[in-house]
Formats: sequence, structure tokens, C-alpha cells
Amino acid sequence: MSIVSTIIPVYNRAGMVCDAVESVLRQTHQSIEIILVDDGSTDKTPETLRTLQLRHPVTIKLLRQNNAGPGAARNAGLDVATGEYVQYLDSDDVLHPKKFAMQIAALTANPDAGVCYCITLRTDPQTNGLVPWARTAEHIDNIFPSFLPKRGWATLTPLWRRSACEAIGPWKPYRVMEDWEHDLRAGILGIRPVHVAEALCTVRDHGENRASGMNEGFTRDRMLYFFKAHESIWSIMKEQGLTDWSYLQQFSRTMFWISRMCGQRGLIVEAEAALRYADDMTRRNGQPSHTRRFRQLKSLLGWQFSVWIAESLHSIRKGQAER
Repeated sequence: MSIVSTIIPVYNRAGMVCDAVESVLRQTHQSIEIILVDDGSTDKTPETLRTLQLRHPVTIKLLRQNNAGPGAARNAGLDVATGEYVQYLDSDDVLHPKKFAMQIAALTANPDAGVCYCITLRTDPQTNGLVPWARTAEHIDNIFPSFLPKRGWATLTPLWRRSACEAIGPWKPYRVMEDWEHDLRAGILGIRPVHVAEALCTVRDHGENRASGMNEGFTRDRMLYFFKAHESIWSIMKEQGLTDWSYLQQFSRTMFWISRMCGQRGLIVEAEAALRYADDMTRRNGQPSHTRRFRQLKSLLGWQFSVWIAESLHSIRKGQAER
């Protein structure tokens, strides 16, 4: 029976990680290994992880690293994983018991697919009920360019073939958008997804920080990682000649927004680079520049004031459109 390696990065999650581990131990497919990667926790998490490892010494491997983020932790786990399949699981989420069995069956029936995704549940803030999250209830033909505007699943949703993980290469050391960047690299490689139309995992919302920390908003550091992830994907797209306007139009506008947000936070080198990338996308398709007026304004007023004016005008136009 094929081994599934579940890699769980953990940072200061002494309580919820036990539920995450238990959800793996309850899988009906029992050929498993669990790799817990303590990402430099500063609370009681190390003791909790040691207790879990002592209870399940055959199944659980325990690693520790200095705090470097979830991407680096997943890389460390993958380095020691032995499974034919790989499950990435955040320490605050849970799998349903039949996840591995059903996804392995789907991958076995579809040998040309490199990843299997399933319906993923998350709490609806309006009703407080669990509903399918993102695009996980939909049939997705391709990861690229489908995920370019927005990622279609959560980190725990897919089960990957180990061969696909090796083809994608290491996770980037970003603390924001590292999952989006990773999955788009899979899509650019042509890794094909297959769907299981069953709810097989749940994203759990709570009052603590999630791995991305995005509940704290676009801080300067997180905006830097946001830029780096988009820069990485644009670099690969250019290299591969993936510049069709059908998907590049929105991406160019996103890059222009990233430029403004970086400029507002004093990341001037990154802001100027993102502005160039946005212009490069339009120029390659013979389209008018999104940035011309902003560049003129910036040359007169500088980054901070120009961004303030641009965002104020955007808010006014958005408000008028919603009336």
C-alpha cells in the first residue's frame, strides 16, 4: 500500500496541532507518515510535538528549524518524506477520514494527473455554516492560467504525487503567497488536476494568526513577499512565452496595484520594478499603458502622495459604480 507523507509546519500552535495530527491518524488509508516541522515555536508547541512523537514513534517524525516560514518548513519535511504521495497540512486545519483513500483512488484511475483536489469546507461568515470554499466544488481543467487571478483551493485541499512535487521544485521562502506561487509553477509545468466531488477536509477559522499572517493586513514585510511571489511567476511566464492578453490583462493591473502598494510602504525598488512589469505586459500585447498617468503624477509628486491620490480616485469611482 502506497505511503502518504503528511507534512505539517507548526508555529506556536500547541492546541490546534493535536487535532490536525489526529485527523491524519484517523485516515482509512493507514499507510501514512506524519512529518511535524516546528518552525521555531516560542510557546509550549515543542513540548506538545514531542509528546505526539512519543505516542506515535513509528508514524511521526519530528523536525525543528529556526523560524523561516511555512514554505521553508514544507521543504524540510519533503526532504525526509518517503511517501509516493504528499499531503501538505497547516497545523490549524483538519482532514476528513476518507481523504487519502478517495484521492489515491482518483489518481490511480487518472495516471496522467499529478494532483487530486477535493471539496474543502470553510465557515460562511454570514450563516456560520460550513460551505465549499473557493473553487473546490468546481471542475478545474488547468491550474495555469486558472489560478493566476486567485488561487482556487487551500493548502490542505490537494493530494500531490511525489513526482509532481519533485518536478515543481522547492517552495519559495515567502511568508505570503508562497502557496499561490507554488501552485502556479505546477500549472505552468502542465501538471493536471483531477477532482473528487466530496467534502474531504475543513479549513478552520479562529482568532489566532494563520500561517500567512494576512489577518494583520498588508504590512511592509508582507507586501514585499506579495511582490516577490508575483515577480517570480511573471519571470517564469516571460521565459515560457506565456503572455496571452486573455489572462495577462488582469495580471498587469494586479502588478500595477502591487507597485502602488509597495511605493506607499517605502519599497521603492520593488515599486519601480512592479511598474516596469505592468508596462511590459501591456507592451508585449500592443495594449495602452495602465500606468502612464500615474507615472506623470509620480514624476511631479513622488510615490506617497501619488498613491494617495490614485487610491482616493479609485475609491470614488468604485463607490459611484456601486450606487
